[in-house]
Amino acid sequence: MNTKFKSIGTMIMIALALVFQSCGNDDDGLVIENENQLENLQERFGQYEESIGNIEAPDAMEGYAQDNVYASNAVWTIASLQVQALTYSSIFLSIPTDAEQQSVVGKNGSMADTWVWSAGGVTLYYTVTSDAAFDYFTYDIEEGGVRRTFYEGRISKDGNFYEVRFNGEDGSFILMTYRKTGSVITFTIEDHNNDKIEMIYNETDRSGSIKAFEAGVLTESFVWSGDGTGVYTNHVTGETFSWP
Repeated sequence: MNTKFKSIGTMIMIALALVFQSCGNDDDGLVIENENQLENLQERFGQYEESIGNIEAPDAMEGYAQDNVYASNAVWTIASLQVQALTYSSIFLSIPTDAEQQSVVGKNGSMADTWVWSAGGVTLYYTVTSDAAFDYFTYDIEEGGVRRTFYEGRISKDGNFYEVRFNGEDGSFILMTYRKTGSVITFTIEDHNNDKIEMIYNETDRSGSIKAFEAGVLTESFVWSGDGTGVYTNHVTGETFSWP
């Protein structure tokens, strides 16, 4: 479980580093332009971040983690997924004050607003479009005459669904998805190989589960109750281990 999660997290960190290198120091002190247009979008990102920030293991499970390696791994993975979800949520909403805004009407009649700016020989494009259910956003990078979409995603009008995809130059990608239904949060990270980690968390009693898939096949899982007790299962070997 930990090994697969760390590999996915590392891929995202490397991808983000490429963008920061492209922007360089010219992006220091960025502020949001056109606040009236982006304000509602930001509020929904804030709603998502608050929801993710409130995820925590039951108190008793934290205690069991002091002596039980499986409880400890479960607590560590919950915290790691939480950090990933928060770190990469709204990082590209910042737009330089001198960015040029371009607005066009797309084929479906939707208005598309794109902010364009350059730094260190690289041109960056941030585009927002909307329909009745979602706001969509893309972050493109153009260098040496080649333009590609590095980052793209959407967030629902009610803020209860959010997904973002990081695209590699070789066709690889990382997809992060958040969905909230009532008090239940489902958060996943998956890649182009159909490797995936899924966390389901109930805000009411802090119970939940984490499952790891390799090439679409379930390999490991943690399941815990609100009282902090839980079970780790290796679905390859069929072994199970419980705590406390």
